[in-house]
Amino acid sequence: MARIRERVRPLLDRYVPILGWLPGYRRDWLRPELIAAITSWGVMVPVAMAYAELAGVPPEYGLITAFAALGAYAVFGTSRHLKVTTSSTMAVMSASVVAGLAGGDPDRYLALSAALALVVGVILVAAGLIRLGFIADFLAKSVVTGFIFGLAITIIIGQLPKLLGIPSGGDTTLGQLQNVVTNLSATNPWTLAVGAGALALILLLRAISRKIPGPLIALVLGILAVDAFDLIVHDVSVVGEVATGIPLPGLPRVSLLDLPFLAAGAAGIVFLAVGESLGAGRAFAARHHYEIDPDQELIGLSAANVSAGLFGGFTVDASLSQSATAEAAGARSQLSSIATAALILLTAILLAPLFANLPNAVLGAIVIAAVLGLMDVAELRRYAETRRTDFILAIVALVGVVSTTVLTGLAIAVVLSLTMMLYRASRPYIAFLGDLGGTPPIYADMERHPAARAIPGLLILRIDAPLYFFNANVARSAIVDAVAAEDPPPTAVLLDIGATADFDITTTDTFRQLIDDLRERSIDVLLAQVKGPVRDRMRRTGLMEAAGENRVFLSVGAAVEAFRQRQAG
Repeated sequence: MARIRERVRPLLDRYVPILGWLPGYRRDWLRPELIAAITSWGVMVPVAMAYAELAGVPPEYGLITAFAALGAYAVFGTSRHLKVTTSSTMAVMSASVVAGLAGGDPDRYLALSAALALVVGVILVAAGLIRLGFIADFLAKSVVTGFIFGLAITIIIGQLPKLLGIPSGGDTTLGQLQNVVTNLSATNPWTLAVGAGALALILLLRAISRKIPGPLIALVLGILAVDAFDLIVHDVSVVGEVATGIPLPGLPRVSLLDLPFLAAGAAGIVFLAVGESLGAGRAFAARHHYEIDPDQELIGLSAANVSAGLFGGFTVDASLSQSATAEAAGARSQLSSIATAALILLTAILLAPLFANLPNAVLGAIVIAAVLGLMDVAELRRYAETRRTDFILAIVALVGVVSTTVLTGLAIAVVLSLTMMLYRASRPYIAFLGDLGGTPPIYADMERHPAARAIPGLLILRIDAPLYFFNANVARSAIVDAVAAEDPPPTAVLLDIGATADFDITTTDTFRQLIDDLRERSIDVLLAQVKGPVRDRMRRTGLMEAAGENRVFLSVGAAVEAFRQRQAG
């Protein structure tokens, strides 16, 4: 038994972080954490119900999802401040995947939504166990900014019918906008007054202080207004009966034939959820001077989605706005999340019937207020001012979401990110190095350092990117062109390949061809900054023999010194 404990304990410490921080919890944190929990509850309850509408499920499932996700992440996550709960992004993504499969059947829709959360959780836990936390870096920040901005526009347009009291319609964002414009004359003034008033109130209270639970206040006032002004008589739509209680956890009943379609949608959701959640987690960790474990974060995010799915909820990720609200209210650890989850549980069990007279226009206002913060105009302006390429990529991603569908927009965002990464890597910058003097000599880019002087007979080139199969030939062509441009031709070319940690087959063959081509023109080839793994690969493939052991050096300085000695000899 002792031996089993010795083996199990390290695994628990590694994969269940709460066992590490909870025993050493500081008691002086308890009061501000409870205040933060109550504040988060006041904001999260109406937002969770509103996001449930976005996900296409009854409002009580927003409460169920928030409760399940918050508690699970608190146990398995490594960020002290992240609130993993319902979010507008994940709600819309869930609806995009599920709506076409459900075929209009409400029960099937609920089951598929829960199944999607479970599939997302399975993919995330697999990624965490095999340490794929780095996948968050495959989505370029500019592309994510544009995608989220476009998604916010899509969500706002989708909520306008609720605020105006008109029928919803249109399969795409542009179709929904056309529907709104076409039906403007049918606007219900009572509904518009309720929705616009709620939106104005939330934004006003947010401007005063983020600690004020504006959505909860708008929710309560909206419910009271229905009775006070007899709004149902004026055709103001309300939520209706809200079921109480929390279902027992269990697996949703879906067909095996649905799983491939769910897995395809889940893969895209995972990309986005990981990028959003790890980005937010790193931001809070940097601000409060602690570290998060990216791979364990995937497991924490997985636990939140699996828990939500088992309770019948929908996909979740980290909510930056909820996290920021809790932080401002005094949250110091995940204990505030546990307390918030408990309050949401009590709300679902005891208070749900009170939401029956909640106007749908108020829910629409809550959603719009929540997603306005996703429209980061300042960030787009920064891209336009500092790097035009990133600005263009952000705009393309934005337009892609608005002009197509959310899933297509996500695919465009992923493809754009990967294409940009590959394009930049496939066009390595090659610096022409010269001697800046000093002891020992410093060899610097002559374009950036005009004082650097070329060494007669020796062309020194530094390849400022790792070499792989997709850029090796580009680099070879650039080197050949640089040699051809020298007048008189150099007697030797020194290549600094310090940025490369390994040689694949294509790179090996390309270098062999380069060495042969230059030697046919009586130009020697020297290699510097050759890392150990590259040397090993060169020896195994025969490239070292072709290049010559005496022409491979640890540093540029050593290679230059060897060249000078040969010239003098």
